[in-house]
Amino acid sequence: MKKYIILCLLILLVQSISAQRIVEGVVTDVGGHPVSAAIIKTVDATTKKTLHFCQTDAKGKFTITAQEGNILSISAISYKKQELKVTMDMPAQHITLEEDTKTLSEITVKAKPIKIKGDTIQYLLTTYKKEGDRTLADVLARVPGFDVNKENGEIQYEGKSISNFYIEGMNLMGGKYGLATKSLPQEDVATVEVMKHHQPIRVLDDFTYSDDNAINIRMKQGAKAHWVTTYSGGIGLKSHGGLWNFETFAMRLKPSFQTILTYKTNNIGKNIRRETDNLLSFNELQSPLSAMLSLPSPSPLLLKGRSLFNRTHVVSLNALQRIDENSQVNVQITFVNDRNEATSLRHSDFYTNSGIRTIENRKQYLEKSNDLFAKIKYENNAKNHYLKNELSGDFSWNKQWLNEQGTHPHKMMGNLPIYTLKDNFSIMKKYGKRLITLQSKNIMDVRPQQLYVDSLVQSINQHYYETNTDVSGSLRIGRFILSGEIGVNAGEHRFTSDLVGVPDSIGLLMGKSSFTFASFYTNPSIEYTVKDFNFTLSGDMSYNHYKYSLDNGQSKFLFSPNLRIRWKATASWTFSADASINTMQINAAQFYPTLVLQDYQYMNKGLAGYNLNKEKSVGVGVVYSDALKGTSIRFRISKSFGDSPYTSTQDFVGNYIVESLTQGDTKYNSWNMFLMASQGIGFLKGKLNVKALYNAMNSYMVQNNQRMPYDTKNLNITSNLDIGLIKGVDLTYKLTYGFHQMKMPAFGKTSNLNSWKHEGRLRVPLCKVLSLETLTEYYHNEIAQKEFKDMFFQDFTLIFKAKHFDLSLAWNNVFNNKSYSYGLNNTLSSSFSNQDIRGRELMLSFYYKP
Repeated sequence: MKKYIILCLLILLVQSISAQRIVEGVVTDVGGHPVSAAIIKTVDATTKKTLHFCQTDAKGKFTITAQEGNILSISAISYKKQELKVTMDMPAQHITLEEDTKTLSEITVKAKPIKIKGDTIQYLLTTYKKEGDRTLADVLARVPGFDVNKENGEIQYEGKSISNFYIEGMNLMGGKYGLATKSLPQEDVATVEVMKHHQPIRVLDDFTYSDDNAINIRMKQGAKAHWVTTYSGGIGLKSHGGLWNFETFAMRLKPSFQTILTYKTNNIGKNIRRETDNLLSFNELQSPLSAMLSLPSPSPLLLKGRSLFNRTHVVSLNALQRIDENSQVNVQITFVNDRNEATSLRHSDFYTNSGIRTIENRKQYLEKSNDLFAKIKYENNAKNHYLKNELSGDFSWNKQWLNEQGTHPHKMMGNLPIYTLKDNFSIMKKYGKRLITLQSKNIMDVRPQQLYVDSLVQSINQHYYETNTDVSGSLRIGRFILSGEIGVNAGEHRFTSDLVGVPDSIGLLMGKSSFTFASFYTNPSIEYTVKDFNFTLSGDMSYNHYKYSLDNGQSKFLFSPNLRIRWKATASWTFSADASINTMQINAAQFYPTLVLQDYQYMNKGLAGYNLNKEKSVGVGVVYSDALKGTSIRFRISKSFGDSPYTSTQDFVGNYIVESLTQGDTKYNSWNMFLMASQGIGFLKGKLNVKALYNAMNSYMVQNNQRMPYDTKNLNITSNLDIGLIKGVDLTYKLTYGFHQMKMPAFGKTSNLNSWKHEGRLRVPLCKVLSLETLTEYYHNEIAQKEFKDMFFQDFTLIFKAKHFDLSLAWNNVFNNKSYSYGLNNTLSSSFSNQDIRGRELMLSFYYKP
């Protein structure tokens, strides 16, 4: 009997086992993106009890045990649940989940606005958005801790510029991420992640301490399933002519491919050219060449849109192809066609040892430029190795015209092209606790330029080449990290100049030269971490040989030690201190033999000097950060004092001002202070930001062979309050204060200039679909000693909002102000400008997002 029972049980067990099977599959959304952490369950069809369950991995894959007749249940947050019946011959499943908009809505309401996971802080963007917000920049500007430059899209977090900008974990935009900040539709962004102490190169995680912040943009699932597009534009009227504005944005995000396309054009004073600025240029060679030929134009960006008379077109293409988990290829192309005009009246006083020299001119300025930027980048970023090669070209064709009437009437035209090529190569390999790195950076900068001033002609041709190749290694020994770098840096600056129409008695007008340099350097460092302290001691040592074509050259040995200490006292408080002794490298661009006419008034003169500037500096800083309370504070104060072997000179020769350097020690010292504080105001859905910059410096220059000391102090304070008073009513108030003081003991004069700006923006709903927005600006500028100019501007915008589009009617500069006045202090000079601005304008605009 016992044998029969055992036999029956074995038969039942075999049947049960034979009825079980393994079900495999992958879960994706409608766009083909894998859905991770989806819950997979097998359910008894009769009792509805759960028999087995599992979760999908990062690639959306799953494996689960099931029996024929069971129900396979698939569910995930924000998606509609699916159920399948398990069959005996069930193949591998590809399950597509559809979004559940109802669930998404419920989650958005209940989700926490801020989540912290280790060094990553996640902000739910919908918590901070308000009526009228269209782009990522609009919303991010009111998130506590963030500061967004509305002109170029640059992002700062807790007072420090971000080091990397990612979309879905991929670096699509590179250094020109302003295009994304100013274009990404905010309603498609789910969260913004701040990655503190971010190290973009994975192999360096264990070898280098990073104090950088990066952000990663997480898009909503719907934005990854298809092309995301937006269209906006408008037409309008001004006192003389018409207005236009048109922008289109297209984005496609896939697991292995990303692309963003934009086209923007306008003549309404919107500076879309700034969005193409290179905001991240860390670890790249920079050309030392400066704008030797530069017309003294009125500032086109003084009042932002109010002072910019432009016609601008910008086209951009950004594409990223992920090859595998670690490697990707990026392509970026940006083209800008820009035309802008400016008109102003400038009164300038130059303080000289023979009295005050005054020039008052009416300036009419025109600039036409074409800029082409292209970059291709390959990157392989794995845990044990890193490989990157980045080739870029930046080409600018720039022409300027300036007509001056007054004390010294002149007509000027500048043809100022700049062609720059760069290549950056890096390879790193990790061997256990050792790291070996090889880097090669290269740059070529070519500037064939001409300036025409009345009957004068100035031509210069500059070629600059530089290469820097180094090998470095790191070794971790317990709490110590020993690092070292050995490399060679070499370059050449070739210069040709020809000035026609100026008397030879002023100086050498035609000539050519070359300056070459080679440097063999080593940078040893030791880093020690104990508990919450991090100590880093490093020293830059180099042997340098310089050769100017017009002399025999020189060789020098340089040494610059640096000490940095960081103490993370608590989760919120971090303290730092640093000290350094720096010996500045020789500037290759200062070596040239001729006079160069910069504009109708200023000339520059080169100097063949091999002495080096030495500077000592000390600084302390403190950072407080509590993201959950929306509080962040960053404070730093530093003192620098140095001894320059040269003194700046300014000689008045006839109608010209000749600027140069002369042999002779100049001692200087300066104080610098930076403060940034941000506090979120949760119950008002807003925040308060305060930023302060202070600089004080003592120095002197030589003017017509007489030593002239001068002291300067600069203070800039900006505070910004953004709140929601009641539902639908939003208020922004911004106060900006500037103070500049210049003391000139030799003349017994002190020039103080103060400026105040009050800016208020109010948005009020008139009904469910209609709202009114007002912008008020008040300026109180000191244009001369104790002489102030008050200016008042008022704008009104009526906004109609529907489901997929907005219509707005804007009436700008209602009081039709035609000019803006301000004062400036320069080295031993002060000036007052009265600049023409855009008058009254009427603009009808639309915004459409399918």
